[in-house]
Amino acid sequence: MDRIIGLQGSFNSNVLALMLKSLKINNDSFKKNNQSGIFLFSDENSIYNDNFCDIESISDYKIGLGSNYSKNSINNSQPISYKNITLVFDGIIYNYNELNNYLNTNYINKNFNKNDDLNSFNEINNITDEYVSFFNDFKQNLKNKNIFISDNSDIIINNDSDIINNDSDNNINSDNDNIKIDQGVLLAKLIYKYLQSSLNLKEAVKKVIPIIDGEYAFAIFDGKNLAIARDSIGIKPLYYNINDNSVNSFSSEKKALWQIGVKDSEINQLKPGYILYNWNLIPPNQNPWDFNYNKINKWDILSPINLERAEYYNEHNKIFDIDKMNYNQIKSYLLKLLMDSTYKRVLDTNKVGLIFSGGVDSTILATLLKNISDNVFVKLYTVGVENSKDIECAQKIAKKLELPIETRIIDENIVKNSLDPVLDAIEEPNIMKIGVGMTLYLATKMASEDGISVTLAGQGADELFGGYYRYLTTYKDKGPNATEKSMIHDIEYGYDVNFERDDKIATFNGVDLRVPYLDEKLVNFALKIPVKYKIDSDEDLIRKQILRDLAIDLGIDKEIAERPKKAAQYGSGIHKILIKKILKDINLDEKMVEIINNYSI
Repeated sequence: MDRIIGLQGSFNSNVLALMLKSLKINNDSFKKNNQSGIFLFSDENSIYNDNFCDIESISDYKIGLGSNYSKNSINNSQPISYKNITLVFDGIIYNYNELNNYLNTNYINKNFNKNDDLNSFNEINNITDEYVSFFNDFKQNLKNKNIFISDNSDIIINNDSDIINNDSDNNINSDNDNIKIDQGVLLAKLIYKYLQSSLNLKEAVKKVIPIIDGEYAFAIFDGKNLAIARDSIGIKPLYYNINDNSVNSFSSEKKALWQIGVKDSEINQLKPGYILYNWNLIPPNQNPWDFNYNKINKWDILSPINLERAEYYNEHNKIFDIDKMNYNQIKSYLLKLLMDSTYKRVLDTNKVGLIFSGGVDSTILATLLKNISDNVFVKLYTVGVENSKDIECAQKIAKKLELPIETRIIDENIVKNSLDPVLDAIEEPNIMKIGVGMTLYLATKMASEDGISVTLAGQGADELFGGYYRYLTTYKDKGPNATEKSMIHDIEYGYDVNFERDDKIATFNGVDLRVPYLDEKLVNFALKIPVKYKIDSDEDLIRKQILRDLAIDLGIDKEIAERPKKAAQYGSGIHKILIKKILKDINLDEKMVEIINNYSI
C-alpha cells in the first residue's frame, strides 16, 4: 500500500510535498496511520526526513524521493537510507527468507525448497495435505524463528522480538505475532552488495532484479545515478515524465504528476521489467515466460542464487521439462505452483480477504485458503445485483467451504456514487475498466471496513488458461500456435489492461491486492502448457479445461468447476447499470478532465 514519487532537475521542495499530498488513500484507518517521508539532495546538502516536517523552501534541489506509507505497511520507514544509497519501495518480496540467507551466507539453503521435489508427483489430495502441513509448520516457525541479516548490518530479531540494529531503528518489527522484515531495507542491502562488485548502480540493479520474487516498484539513488524499476509482470504501477528543459519526474500514480503540471498525454508507463536508468530505458534480458529452466547455462547466471536454481532444476529436468510430462503430471505440478503462490502471499498476515465471484478461478483459491483457515482468518467478498448469478454461486460455495462471506447488493445509487472514486483511482475514462474496477472497488472497500489489509484475487487465470471467448475464435481461425501467442501477448500487456487498474483501486481503499495466478513461476509454467489442455476443441465453450479438471480433483463440485466464464462487470450486473442508467447523461472524457484539473496546479 506504499506509494512512491521522485523528481530530478532543479526544483523547490514544495513540489515534492504537493506530489505526496496528491496520493490519496480512501481508507480511514490508513489515513490515520499515514506517514510521508522524503529525501532531498543538492550540491550543498541533503535532507533525510521520514516525518516530513517543515522544510525550508529553496529551489536548488537536484534529486527528490518520497513515499506515502502506513505505519502498518511492510516497510516501517521510507525513504530508506543505507550506506551511500537511498531507496523508495512499493511492494512486497516473497522470497525474503531466501534472500536474507543469501546476504548472510552467500549461498542458498536448499532446505528452503524442501518440498520442491519434482521427482515425485503424488495424488492431488496427498500433495495438498503435504503442502498445507508445510505451510502450517513454516508459519509457526516464522513466529518463533531467529532471523539474522548480516553483511555488516547486525540486524537481529530474537525470540522475544527484541530488535538490535546498528543501521536503522526501524528495519524489522513484530506485528500480530508474525515477524515482518522491512522489504525495502532488504532490497537496499542486496543492491549495495552487488554495487560493491559491479562498480556501478546500473549493473547492480540489473543483477538484483532477476533474483527477487515479488511485486514491486522502486527507485534508488547512489549520490550520482538514479535507477527506477518495476516487477516483470507489471503488478505495481509506475509512471514517469521526461522534460529535459525542466524537471524529470516519476510516481506510482498519474495524479502526482498532474499535480505538478505534467499533461496526461506526456505521461509514460514504465514497462514491466524495464529499468529507467538516469532517464534512459533499459529493457529486461528476457520476459518471465521466456525463461527455460531446462536450458540454463549455469556459467552465464548472474548470481549465486540463480546458479543454485540452475543446478536444482537441471538435476530434475527430466520431470520439469513439460514436453516430457503427461497430463496428470502437468496438472499436479500446476497445483503445486498454485499452492506455493497462494500460501506465500499470506504468510505475513493473520487475516486475508478473497475477491470472490463463485467462478472456477476464485473457487480454487477459496479451497486452498480453506485448508489453512485454522492459521489464517479467511473471508470472501462478493458484489452483484440482487439475485445475480455471482452472488448465488458465491453464497453456495461459501456455505460448503464453511467460510464467512460478505456480499454487497448493488443498485443504481451505489453504482452512481462509486463512479467518481473509481475514475479517480484508475485515472482514465475507459468504460470496460470502470465496470471491472467498480466490482473490485466495492469488494476491497468491504474488506477495508472489516480491517482486512490483504486480499487475494483470481486475476490472470483467464489469460493463462484461455478463459476469454476470443481465444476460442483464434483457435478456430488460426490454430493452437496463434492462440498461445495471443495468451502470451495478453500477459505481456496485461499491466496496461488489468493489473495496474486493480492495484490502484485496492490501494485507494487501503488494501494490498495480491494475485497468485500472476506469480512469475506459475506464469512461466502455465504459458508452456499445451493449448490442447486449455481448449480441447473448436466447440469448447467453457475453456480452461486443465484448471477445471484441477478444481474437480480438489473436490469442487462439477457444476461450479464447469461454470462458464463471465466477466466481472457482467456477472455482477454493474455494466448493465452503467450503460443503461448512469452513463447515458455523462461524458466520461469531460469528467476525467475535471478530475485532472482538480489536481493540476
